[in-house]
Amino acid sequence: MTIILKTIRVALPVLLFGYGTVASLSMLAAPQPAFGLPADGLLSGGLTRDIDGIYKKNLPHMDLSFGLIGAARYALLGEAREGAIVGQDGWLFSAEELRSQPSDAELASAVATVAEVRDRLSAAGVDLVVVPLPAKIDIYHDRSPDPVFGQDLAALLAGFAAQLAGEGIMVVDARSALLSPNPVVPVFFATDTHWSPAGAELVAGAVAASGLVAQGSSDFTRADTATKPLAGDLVRFVTTSALAPRLGLASETLVPFVLTPTGDAGDIFSAAPADVVLVGTSYSANSDWGFAEFLMLALHRDVLNMAAEGQGPLQPMRDYLASDLMRDAPPAVVIWEIPVRYLTDPAMWNATGVAPDEIATLPYGGHADG
Repeated sequence: MTIILKTIRVALPVLLFGYGTVASLSMLAAPQPAFGLPADGLLSGGLTRDIDGIYKKNLPHMDLSFGLIGAARYALLGEAREGAIVGQDGWLFSAEELRSQPSDAELASAVATVAEVRDRLSAAGVDLVVVPLPAKIDIYHDRSPDPVFGQDLAALLAGFAAQLAGEGIMVVDARSALLSPNPVVPVFFATDTHWSPAGAELVAGAVAASGLVAQGSSDFTRADTATKPLAGDLVRFVTTSALAPRLGLASETLVPFVLTPTGDAGDIFSAAPADVVLVGTSYSANSDWGFAEFLMLALHRDVLNMAAEGQGPLQPMRDYLASDLMRDAPPAVVIWEIPVRYLTDPAMWNATGVAPDEIATLPYGGHADG
């Protein structure tokens, strides 16, 4: 059996690249080759652009081929492409959650960076409340390939929160909220990196229950919009969205919603700037999860969402600190959502020892997700 699995593991990519090679040679050998050198030269980027367009035109089934090879890998070997980890019962996890743990010095650097941000905000009369988010593979370790996989990240989260508290930084325990017994629906999506609206609602409730952010007096009416399917962002590491349901990776569903002020709230959204600002990653920025809206419902306060997708947790904070909005209308509280998996990317937390007024201008290495 081991020999058969090894053979399949080698054969699948060989078939794919063999197909690509034969197809490429066929295009070159045609009476009128599909492409030649671009008029603007090899170094202009034109060749790459032209070849990309030619492959899409002449090999329209390339995506299908990748999808079929990925589907075969998943079905026969229980594997995904690099970037995702296949768990139990159709659950997928981001490979970022199994990166090497940060050293003590690297973790201390991250804590120092958060402390510097706190000091910068404090100098403007603004409180900072940090919400470290646990890893999906920690909360759903029973759906991972090995139940021990989430243990290191649970310990990392605990250590990070403890060190933040040791620096006098206010911290919300999101992990306990997400481990609430018998949630009505999963708090993370099975095939997506992110939490579900149910998870976002539980954490918003934990923020309110912590007492770290004072309750307001604004009320809002929630109106659900049409249910829509969610093709998890981790599915692309397995196969195409069209083939995924045949592998048991069916689209999930979510119900986005909108809020409107009620009672005496009046023109709350067009009045003075919100005195609570939310900064963070795609866990906060994507309105489908509704974290900012759940915070508004739980805190009875307007919340201005300054989170951003695809930049990690630190760059959006740098951008906000450097913004005219922060300078001209500082809020009472900034809530900073930080997924624990970003602590395993030490290049992101390189601001230790930098003066607080320089944090917003530090270079950022970029990040593929969040």
